[in-house]
Amino acid sequence: MLERIRFMKVNRNKRFDYTPRYYDARKERIRLMQKAYSEEENTSLTEQQARLRDKMHNAWQSEKSYSQQSRAANIRLVIILVALLFATYFILDYVDIFAAEVIDLEKQ
Repeated sequence: MLERIRFMKVNRNKRFDYTPRYYDARKERIRLMQKAYSEEENTSLTEQQARLRDKMHNAWQSEKSYSQQSRAANIRLVIILVALLFATYFILDYVDIFAAEVIDLEKQ
């Protein structure tokens, strides 16, 4: 019975039958493109034109939204800079007034 209980039991690592598979992103992308184009070949000319028109419209919309976001960011930056300039001006003006009062007190 004492033989079954081991205080110094060393556990062995589990072994798995893992064989790594090779994944090629380029081949996967090519396979998806071939699948998309083979589906396009089965469609009619008007459907292809409609799909092309939709793609172009989406491209224009995304570019338009990007320019609007860029413009909004530029306006926000200008507003922040103006606010910082005004804050700096008022702080420096206050320090100048305080320094002038200290100088006047020393003359008396």
